[in-house]
Amino acid sequence: MTMVIFFIAALLIVAIIYLAIHRVLINRATLIVRRQAENLTNEAVNAVLAEIFHRPLDLQSQTVADVWGRGVMAFEYVLDQSMLEQAAGQLTVQSLNQDLADYAAAHQVARVKGAKETFRVTDWWTYEQRIHIDIAYLINEATREYVDDLKKVAKSQGESL
Repeated sequence: MTMVIFFIAALLIVAIIYLAIHRVLINRATLIVRRQAENLTNEAVNAVLAEIFHRPLDLQSQTVADVWGRGVMAFEYVLDQSMLEQAAGQLTVQSLNQDLADYAAAHQVARVKGAKETFRVTDWWTYEQRIHIDIAYLINEATREYVDDLKKVAKSQGESL
């Protein structure tokens, strides 16, 4: 009887160790992919905004994907309200989407099959004299579904993304 209990305990320990190692490896792989997507998105956003503001920018994003789920490649950028005023109407959701599409085409940035665009502004709001812009990089199915869901929500509320 003690041999059976010992065997079951050993199996449980092995299973726990396997699951822990598996989780670490999966999280590490996801983090590597997210960093690559974030770096590429940062490059695109900085290049596009540098054209608008006529000076180099070094904006770094914050990930919003943790809120929406694993695998969603969405990043938040924060600009001072004064920057928007400097842009004198050149910086809108539509113009930013178009400029990002042009950048993606010119640099042959990959996107997930079935996506109509590579980058998409998914949110834009002002808080405490700062403009917050969320941009999704449609590199995987999770992000494409996230953007599609946001479009459905916006459409049901009579808004446009």
